[in-house]
Amino acid sequence: MRRIHIIYTIAIVATLLIAACGNNSRRDEIEQRKEALKRHQDSSLLAAQQELAFVDSTLEAVKVEYEQKKAEVERHRAELTATAEELTALTMLGLRRDSLQAQWNLLGAKIRYIRQKQSESESEGELREE
Repeated sequence: MRRIHIIYTIAIVATLLIAACGNNSRRDEIEQRKEALKRHQDSSLLAAQQELAFVDSTLEAVKVEYEQKKAEVERHRAELTATAEELTALTMLGLRRDSLQAQWNLLGAKIRYIRQKQSESESEGELREE
């Protein structure tokens, strides 16, 4: 009878030790995933900001070029000397401007989304620490 108690006690202790080790392992995995997510968000944010800076400068240059070309084409229209090539070039420039504007808007939304998720993660972490 005493021997059965010892075996049960050893089995229970072994089970508790295994369960305790498993929880630490899971906690470590969760913390590693949180850190990986934070690094991924940081690198994605940096990449989006760099791309936005490039798109922004390109967009500004295209806007200026479009306005100059538009003024020239309007002048030629008034003189009735506008060519099909000029009108096509103006239309293509307008399409490029609109495309860059859409890309600029998308990158801005992406940056706002990443920042929102980062702040949610930080506030969630603060709540858990309390």
